[in-house]
Amino acid sequence: MRKKVRKWSIRYKILVPSGILVMIMCIIMGLNAYSRIRSGMIALGVEEARMAAAMAESAVDGDTIREIREGAEGSEAYETTLSTLREVQQICGIEFLYTLYSDDNSSVHYGVDTDESDGHAAPGELFPSSYEELSGVFGGEEYVQDYIDVTEDGALISAYLPIYGSDGSVAGVLGCDYNAEYVQDRIDAARRSITQLAVICIVLSAAVLFLIVSGIMRSLRKVDEKIYDLVNNEGDLTQKLDIASGDELELIADNVNALLEYIRNIMLNISEDSRQLGRSAGSVADSLTSARDNIADVSSTMEEMSAAMEETSASLYQVNESVTQINDTVTNIAGKASLESDASGETLRKVQDIYEKAQNDKAMAGSMADDMSKKVNEKIERSKAVEKIDALTQEIISITDQTSLLSLNANIEAARAGEAGRGFAVVAGEIGSLAANSAKAAEEIQRVSKEVINAVNELAQEAERMLAFMDETAMAGYEMLLENSRNYQNDVSHLSDVMKEFAEDSGLLSENIDSIKEAVESVNIAVEESTKGVVNVTEVSSDLAQSMESINQEADANREIAGQLGSEVGKFKL
Repeated sequence: MRKKVRKWSIRYKILVPSGILVMIMCIIMGLNAYSRIRSGMIALGVEEARMAAAMAESAVDGDTIREIREGAEGSEAYETTLSTLREVQQICGIEFLYTLYSDDNSSVHYGVDTDESDGHAAPGELFPSSYEELSGVFGGEEYVQDYIDVTEDGALISAYLPIYGSDGSVAGVLGCDYNAEYVQDRIDAARRSITQLAVICIVLSAAVLFLIVSGIMRSLRKVDEKIYDLVNNEGDLTQKLDIASGDELELIADNVNALLEYIRNIMLNISEDSRQLGRSAGSVADSLTSARDNIADVSSTMEEMSAAMEETSASLYQVNESVTQINDTVTNIAGKASLESDASGETLRKVQDIYEKAQNDKAMAGSMADDMSKKVNEKIERSKAVEKIDALTQEIISITDQTSLLSLNANIEAARAGEAGRGFAVVAGEIGSLAANSAKAAEEIQRVSKEVINAVNELAQEAERMLAFMDETAMAGYEMLLENSRNYQNDVSHLSDVMKEFAEDSGLLSENIDSIKEAVESVNIAVEESTKGVVNVTEVSSDLAQSMESINQEADANREIAGQLGSEVGKFKL
């Protein structure tokens, strides 16, 4: 439904002010013309009144006028002057013609009055105007009224001229009331003509304005109809305004066409951008889905790593316990070696007793040798548990390699994730650093464990030598004990030295085992920190997955917005 204007239309907004302006201008011009015509006509009447008064003044004699006073009516001077003035009155069209005099310079009196009506003034009769009003004329100045005085006697212009005597003095004043009826009639006729002309001008101006405004309104209605069609034609932006008026309306139509083309280009760009936005939102959603799956895989991998770290921590705990047991065993061995070293001196002092008890102790020595052999072998076998440290260290190195590879893969996935994976990349870097530190600690453990193994092997060799000595020398020496007691004393001294060296080697072995224990504890701490880091990475992965889910929802919302935008743009015909 087409709307109507709320107030005045453009037609009335142009016509009413323009009509008022034209009317005011016509009235002003008419008043100006009337004023000029009236002023000219009055000036013409004034000039005619002055000329008529001048003719009358030149026709009378000043000395004769001086003789006409009160009671001079019927005298020769009166009659002659009256006759002369009436002739001039008839010739010049003067309504009233009279002479005035003043004897006392205080009042003015009639002399000769040409009026033939009942209003005729006799000589000496008082004039209505005072002396002060005509004092200038009595002083020799002319006075002509510059306006038309409309009275009951008609439209008159009064003129007063001094009448000079033969001596050059003012003998009286000639009063002339000039009949200006024809001037007034012309002024009235001019007023009527100007009024009619103003009305005609107003009417013609209104007609011309109406035609001009009608033409403008036709063009405006055409523009309005075109714009209405554009608005109510289902958004067809391909239509154009075709107006060839050659004026501003044509420029308006061209600008509207340019605006429509500009809007059309904008809508085309919006349409293309909406499609691109939809495709981009779809790509983002797909990428987010893939990233979410990758993050889920990373989270699962982190959980597996966390479990592996826990297992590694448990294994290291067992290794720590084994190292503690080995340390205790080595300590016991060192203590025993020290005791044996002290006992060798006691043995040396008791060689004589041994000699006496040789027979009895032979059997006991064999039994003790067997028992000692079993115990030493058992201790050596238990000390070989250190070799498990090397296997565990290899397992730790393998785990650190897997962790480094996992960190590398995590960095690659974080790089693919872009800005969203920056925090994950930092965590992956920390995991890589922890893996590198774990690898270094494992290598140190491996080095120390090798030293322990070498020491254990040397201890085993010494034990074998001791057992061999017990089997080959001690047992056989029982037979020669009595004979070789002094040699046995040297052998006991040598055994004491060997036991001292064995005690020293056991001390070194204990120190190496302490180093291994410290290294294992360091590795355990590193593994615990790695476990915490993996747990943190798992939590970050979970948070990142939630963030990806939120971003995915936003991408879906953007896709819906792009679809809605495309639907809105699709309403326009481009």
